[in-house]
Amino acid sequence: MGRFLRKHPEYLMAAFMVLLVVVLAFARTAGFTITLGLEAPAAQSTADPDKQPWFALGTEVWDARCYSCHAALPYVPKLFWAEGGRTYLLEMMLFGVRGEVVIEGVPVNLRHRPYASLDDEQLAAVLNFMLVAWGNAEAMPAEPNFYTTEEIADARTRERSNVEVLEGRPDPWR
Repeated sequence: MGRFLRKHPEYLMAAFMVLLVVVLAFARTAGFTITLGLEAPAAQSTADPDKQPWFALGTEVWDARCYSCHAALPYVPKLFWAEGGRTYLLEMMLFGVRGEVVIEGVPVNLRHRPYASLDDEQLAAVLNFMLVAWGNAEAMPAEPNFYTTEEIADARTRERSNVEVLEGRPDPWR
């Protein structure tokens, strides 16, 4: 038998493959999951913001549309996490805002134009960019709830004036 297998190793390999298939089939019926070479997509975290799928687009939109008025917005994570802040930031970008506010203790006559002309992907990307740029990622939890295109699309269905948006600004930020 040994001499036969040395002359015909393909039979030994075939027997090994049949045995492997039987073991894998048994493991699967016993409730085991086996994956080979496939990795689950990584959760979006703030560990490396520039590796986020939306980071490059967010940077591009920021540079083209926002940078001329804002050099940096280091207070965005605090505003985002304040009660109602997430919705406020999204609606401010979609519908604009106008009125007196306090930004980092300084009263400001805020006039922010609407950016509803951006598509859902661009708007989600630039909002997420603001959450992690300028060292803001350090103020965010490791696994934040980033804006999604679906969330942007849903917000577009609302009707808000820029004054109504201001009324939704979180309390210590009014």
